[in-house]
Amino acid sequence: MLEAIATPALLTLVIAPLVVAAVAATLGRRAPVFVARLGTATAAAGLLLAVATLPSASDHLAAALLLLIFGVSAIAQGFAVRYLAGDARASWFTCGAALLTSASTVMASATTMVGLAIGWTAVGLALCVLLGTYRELPAARDGVRRTALAFCIGDGALWAAVGLHHLDADALAPVVAVLIAIAALSRSAQIPFHRWLPATLAAPTPVSALLHAGVVNGGGVLLVKLAALSTPLAAGIIIAAGTASMAYGAVLMLVKPDIKGALAYSTMAQMGFMMLTCGLGLWAAAVIHLIGHGFYKATLFLSSGTAIARHQRHHMLAPPEGLSRSRQAVIAATAALLPLGALAAGVALTPTWAEGHAAELALLAFAWVTGAAATWGWLRRQPTLGGAAAAAGVLLPAAVTYVAVVSAVSRYLAPALSPSTTSPATVWAVIAAALAVLGALAALRASPAARGLQRSLYTHAISAGTLHPTGAHR
Repeated sequence: MLEAIATPALLTLVIAPLVVAAVAATLGRRAPVFVARLGTATAAAGLLLAVATLPSASDHLAAALLLLIFGVSAIAQGFAVRYLAGDARASWFTCGAALLTSASTVMASATTMVGLAIGWTAVGLALCVLLGTYRELPAARDGVRRTALAFCIGDGALWAAVGLHHLDADALAPVVAVLIAIAALSRSAQIPFHRWLPATLAAPTPVSALLHAGVVNGGGVLLVKLAALSTPLAAGIIIAAGTASMAYGAVLMLVKPDIKGALAYSTMAQMGFMMLTCGLGLWAAAVIHLIGHGFYKATLFLSSGTAIARHQRHHMLAPPEGLSRSRQAVIAATAALLPLGALAAGVALTPTWAEGHAAELALLAFAWVTGAAATWGWLRRQPTLGGAAAAAGVLLPAAVTYVAVVSAVSRYLAPALSPSTTSPATVWAVIAAALAVLGALAALRASPAARGLQRSLYTHAISAGTLHPTGAHR
């Protein structure tokens, strides 16, 4: 049922967190600090063990996922040692985090569909335990209800797929693939299962880090591990839902006034990109993205207090007023060209890139958009040749490193992934369409003539992002 990365090592990675959970449940109230540090040390030791198994692992995908699982768990639990110090529910968090870590290990390393489903359901149950950390709060109970409902639908679909697959794999293949797609969309908070994720923000910040950096990636993990069961219909559903969720999450992220709320919709948008890559069969891109997003989003949630202070400084260092349209056009062109040139240099300096495929092209486009947005913000504050030179000095080494890492990870994962059947032409067509939509939204945002439409879009986005407690009268 489980992948033999090295049987003793894998059993240790599964059992050690369970021992911590048992200790937290029995001794947690009497020694909460000791239990919290034990959980952190166990997760950190698991991370070191996962790193040690990388070269000899027979399943490279499982080995890579274990790095994410134990890395995020160690970071979140280490943060919680001080964050929940003196909190009566500290041991509850340690117990839930340990259960989640063990269940995620089972899911990541499963080699059968039944084993994958067992780990999948266990992850959902452990998350609901964590979301109930402050169950006395109405908002926390509402978050648990919404999450449990979405997960029940997704888990029911997955277990139905398990049963049908074992009845007649060939005749029922389209139905099985659609059921798997439903399960993946529900776990990754994609439309139409998107309402549960922003309802979970009443949970303590370390729980949010585990959720947004780990659990929501489960949809992508499921699709990658069951890629051989995909069908065109299921892929179409995933592409449509992922694209819609990416746009929806990005718009609401821009209008949410609170840091954690904005991060929640950012996660939804990022998961939309991951679903899009899965629907296109770009399995390496999906795995690299979910691992990178996991560590990045954990850091963002745990440093949300710092982000508030940075946001205040952002207003104090507002861009200079009165930039002419021609100056803004030059800044926009420079912001687009600098990261493009840096990435081109990275490709030229990475010999293994010639072995690349469509998945790497998707990640290259993603990096370019991200770099262009960051450069645009920097140049609006430093609209000088010195500012452009400083941006280039940062972008070039970052791009070279990014390209080298993407290429190396893609080659490492290749033996464990289904071959991509998507042609580069299809990838570029999707990228072009996405960039056209982003360009249209940017033009709408910047156009003085579209104030009425901007206000209407803002109002509708704020309304869409407002959650009413389940069962409450509007």
